[in-house]
Amino acid sequence: MKLYLVRHGQTDMNKEKLYYGWTDCPINEQGRKQARTLQRFFQNIKYDKIITSDLKRSIETAEIINNGRKIPFEKRKNFRELHFGSWEGGHYKILKEKYPDEFTKWAKDWKTFTIPEGESFQAFYQRVEKELNCIISQTPEDSTLLIVTHNGVMSVILCALLGAGFEGFWKFFLEQETYSLVSIRKGNVLMEKLNCPILE
Repeated sequence: MKLYLVRHGQTDMNKEKLYYGWTDCPINEQGRKQARTLQRFFQNIKYDKIITSDLKRSIETAEIINNGRKIPFEKRKNFRELHFGSWEGGHYKILKEKYPDEFTKWAKDWKTFTIPEGESFQAFYQRVEKELNCIISQTPEDSTLLIVTHNGVMSVILCALLGAGFEGFWKFFLEQETYSLVSIRKGNVLMEKLNCPILE
């Protein structure tokens, strides 16, 4: 099985460096340009299914990449980014001033602290890992999947597949306008590409 991992294109909230895990915003013009660049690469790749989160930025990116090809398209809510709750749409510096006690607790216990009205990293990791395991168990080993989702989600996917666990999360950063590739054969995982740029 081959898993191509692609991060959604840039959004305005992305550009402004805001927390916006579950906020359903579209990609911007730069994001559409990034998706078109990826489309030129993936038009030469055979894949059997596209899986995205159910948020606009992932769906729009995947639709541009797919470019009308008749390939099964699945939207998975469990592949959403971390839910930032009442912090959604806020900038780190402003939120740190507004929620000083919560930010201190989060820094000390980033794994289990539950963001106000949101979720903990632990809950986020577990829902993504569970969804990934479900997909792998239901997919024939000779299949190729294109997964278009969020930086945090893809970092969890890589941690889960490579056995890096919670601590490994901070060792990955998935860039926009690139792709990563993981192969799985009889339970053996091979990291083939990471943040591979599209060469014109």
